[in-house]
Amino acid sequence: MASSKRQIVETQAWAGYLAATHVPAAVRVGNRLLVTGHTGEDADEVYPPDAATQIRNTFANVAETLAAAGSSWVDVVSVTSYHVGLAAQEEQLLAAASEFLTPPYPAWTAVGVAELWQGALVEIACEAVLPDAPLTAP
Repeated sequence: MASSKRQIVETQAWAGYLAATHVPAAVRVGNRLLVTGHTGEDADEVYPPDAATQIRNTFANVAETLAAAGSSWVDVVSVTSYHVGLAAQEEQLLAAASEFLTPPYPAWTAVGVAELWQGALVEIACEAVLPDAPLTAP
C-alpha cells in the first residue's frame, strides 16, 4: 500500500535516463521530496571538463527537478554531495551554492569519492519538505 502513495517526478531532461534505468529524478511521498543524485552534464548530456561548470550545472539540474515537483531550493532541508577531488572543489562549490541556497540553509554532507558516473566530478542528492501537503508518516 505504501507504494501507492509515491509519486515519481521526472523532467524532460531525465526521461531517457528513467526509461533506461527505471530511476526517477525524484520521488514524492506526502510532503517529502527525495531527489535522486544529479550530476553536472549540460543540455547535450556532455560533462564539461572543469569542476566549476559541472558544480553549477549540477545545482541547476537539481533546481529543474525541484521545479517539476512544484518546489525550489528554498524547500530543501538536506543535501548530500559527492565529489571527485573535493578539496580542490571547495571554492567553486561554495560559490555555486551561494547562487542557489538561501537561509535557512539545509543540512549538508559533502563526501569525497574516487569516481562517479560517466565522467561526473560532482553528484548532488537532496530532500525537500514541500509546504503544500500535510506531513505524513513514512
